[in-house]
Amino acid sequence: MDSGQATHPSAAALCPHTSEGAPAGAAGSLLEPDDLLVFPLNKRAVTQYAVGENGSRELRVYYDDKEISFDEPDLFAFGEQLAEQSQFLAHSATSWGQGYEWARVRELLVQLIEADVLRHADETDSAPRLRHEGARPSPLPPGPASRARSWFEVEQITRELTGVPLELGYLELVIPVFRVAHMALDADARQIGEANVFPKALRTEVPTSWRTCIYSGTRYQVDRPMNVTALKSMRAHWAQMMTVLLIVRGKYLQRYPEVRDGWTVGHLERLATLVLAVPTFALMRKRNRVENGHLHPALSSLFRVTDGVRMTMHQMLFVPIGEPTLPPDAPMTAAEIYEYAERNYSFHSEHGVCAGPKSMVEEFLTVLVDGRLPRDWQSVTLDDAVRDALDDLDATTHYALHALRAHAVVFTLWPIMARTYESMAAIADDWAASGLASVLALRDRLQTRLTSVRTATYLATEQWRADREAVYADMFEQSGAGLRPQPSTTPLAPQLVPPAHAPREALIGQLDGLLARRLGAPGHEHAAARSRMAGCIADFLLREQAVIRVACEMQQAVNAVLERPAPTRPFSSVEINLHNRLQEADPRRLPYLIDELDDLLGVRIVVTGDRIDLGLPPAASH
Repeated sequence: MDSGQATHPSAAALCPHTSEGAPAGAAGSLLEPDDLLVFPLNKRAVTQYAVGENGSRELRVYYDDKEISFDEPDLFAFGEQLAEQSQFLAHSATSWGQGYEWARVRELLVQLIEADVLRHADETDSAPRLRHEGARPSPLPPGPASRARSWFEVEQITRELTGVPLELGYLELVIPVFRVAHMALDADARQIGEANVFPKALRTEVPTSWRTCIYSGTRYQVDRPMNVTALKSMRAHWAQMMTVLLIVRGKYLQRYPEVRDGWTVGHLERLATLVLAVPTFALMRKRNRVENGHLHPALSSLFRVTDGVRMTMHQMLFVPIGEPTLPPDAPMTAAEIYEYAERNYSFHSEHGVCAGPKSMVEEFLTVLVDGRLPRDWQSVTLDDAVRDALDDLDATTHYALHALRAHAVVFTLWPIMARTYESMAAIADDWAASGLASVLALRDRLQTRLTSVRTATYLATEQWRADREAVYADMFEQSGAGLRPQPSTTPLAPQLVPPAHAPREALIGQLDGLLARRLGAPGHEHAAARSRMAGCIADFLLREQAVIRVACEMQQAVNAVLERPAPTRPFSSVEINLHNRLQEADPRRLPYLIDELDDLLGVRIVVTGDRIDLGLPPAASH
């Protein structure tokens, strides 16, 4: 049995496959049949069957940061029984399943002791470290906002938080559609995003009860508590929530009838986004708008639980840590979603854990994925405010799909940016052979940025970048396929290629001159390197221009559905990074390349859908 640990629970593996009668190690001599062993907090252990790399069936036990894998079928019973034990006499494990020889059991138990899965009962710290199951203090800092805000104040909000005013007509290019409703209040005076309000600076202080999680699984007795106030509201409105879920699911099936043959990760992400769009559209549309503070709690509660599914799908698609990401067309079932969420800690957030018991989560998933009718569904009567939010599901669907397309276009910029950092660093590394001090400094700076890309982001490798681009392309194209009456079937990639008439050579000439002046490298001996660097930068700026142009086209469609006035100013490279700027500062985040280029070239670069300006001085920035 090999042991190891990693920062992600599914990355470490203990593999019991020792031969019967194998000699025990040094610790084995200290394990006697009558020794009492403890499995601390065994309720936190999660058992799942999976297919191993060789195609054979395995039993895996996930426990904190460890994964215990049993690949011998006759040991499956041992593994299942192990997870059920809080404490046991060592020799009793010989009777688990069909029974095992003591020598074999001893070897397994010793390895589990050495891996700190099991402990001797006489060890001073062997007892389960149970937390008080009553009330817990809030894990959140005080809410920084004095009042609940609305995105109808977007210009004021973004000016306050970033210094850059954003017009409402560009909202979904900066705030993903699945986050737009976060800071709004429902009729219970609670923010829809609860502890996860985006941006964090707009979270208000709301009385909330927190308790230690007592559910079996990875959440059991962890440091982070669960929000029982949100759970109470969810229980009160559950029947209406499930009815709305069925109705929205039915609308999705009308647009995507192929789903009747089986759901995929991509389809489930879109369905979840459509559910989130029901309260969001009601809050953002012009006609029959639900005012802030009046949203029915059934809709806000449905938003919260559905967002958990969306985030799990996002994790499957975009987070290549712990286990490989899945393509959008990967089949997915309700049971597989739950299993993935457990072993990948999807029930855990920065501050707390999901408050829903397993039975509620499973019921929700079976309604969402399988369309299973909830209990007594025929007797459920929707409140008027809930029914009103469903009065134009076609428009809601168009809002969700157009906004997802806009989001997909904008976020393709980041793989492009990571790739550009890689190319610029390589050029600077070659150029550094000249020995010019300014070039050496540029090389060092770009190497620092590249190290950040490779060690602290999900854009670390070209494969990860390509996978991410493929997901965004699928999101764009499949969302277009669901539009009615005219589906959009145009793929994304060709639209992001700069047109043949783009002024690439003129742009390279401008950049070459700026590099020569800024780096003090005007000589012929630097010409080739300058040209390569200028070409690399020009290609990025032209790609960003294409991204902005296509994204604005998508935003126009969003505005049309909402009956929102068109913006009066062009959307530019200044605004496209606002989503990152609205988040808390994080030194691990990839620096926005335009900011780096502004500093490198000593000018203010502004890219719009039809212009690239290089001549503004840095003082002209917002």
